[in-house]
Amino acid sequence: MLSYKLFTTPTCVYCPKVKEFMKTVTLIGESIDASTPEGFELAKKFEVSSVPTVLFFEDDKLVGTTHKVDEIKKFLSI
Repeated sequence: MLSYKLFTTPTCVYCPKVKEFMKTVTLIGESIDASTPEGFELAKKFEVSSVPTVLFFEDDKLVGTTHKVDEIKKFLSI
């Protein structure tokens, strides 16, 4: 089953658009604030260096990385 992790920060000007779009996607996922200590550690673990970043997983295996709504649509073939 496909799932996602969305990395954002409160000061990112591009994050709200991606965050709102991901609310319309019928996948299980979570939004992670990369500016918190826990979020920063998780971002480091997955080598996320910019926000917004959406990581897609299939059975806990990373299968895709996107940063913009059009990239997400293309990845999901929407």
